Amino acid sequence: MIEIFKSGGMLMYGILLLSILGTTVIIERFVYFLKNEKGIKNQLKAQLEEAITSKDKELAISLCESGNSSSLKVLKELILEHDFDEKVDIEYLEEKARERALIEIPKLENHMWLLGVVAHVTPLVGLLGTVSGMIVAFRVIAVVGSGKPEMLADGISQALITTAAGLTVAIPALILYNYYNKKIDHVVNEIERTAVEFINSLRK
Repeated sequence: MIEIFKSGGMLMYGILLLSILGTTVIIERFVYFLKNEKGIKNQLKAQLEEAITSKDKELAISLCESGNSSSLKVLKELILEHDFDEKVDIEYLEEKARERALIEIPKLENHMWLLGVVAHVTPLVGLLGTVSGMIVAFRVIAVVGSGKPEMLADGISQALITTAAGLTVAIPALILYNYYNKKIDHVVNEIERTAVEFINSLRK
């Protein structure tokens, strides 16, 4: 395996670095979403609705603190800012929801740009290795001709190995980049839905 890696040339170190970077981001995002973004379960949602309907502010805040999801943090912010015994200021609550969402969304997108770089740059590095390998091969042909294929092996193997390595890193990185972006969109939609449902409940 080490010999194959060395046959790919210096660009293999760049691909290795990108693979480590991508793997680190993938694991970090997996742990983050697993710990924090589990959504609001139906039982908790029913308890929150009951607490809000009965105007039990302390219970509603306590229920929001029972989870780490972004939607619960936004909902907690709205409950803290609203006095159930006074007239509802809908515009103010909508602004507070946007303000809190702007705090939470960057946490969801943290390091995603790095995973995007890995997904899009790694195949280009592999392609550069392919071109470099072919240049080496054609240079050998120009010097000694095509009668000694064993002398072409280094250039051709470099071209094939860097291409394969680049695609091996880029394909899963691209798949998971799109998956996490879809996950982020889902969480943002849940934040918006939770805030709208709470504000609409106050209009009644």
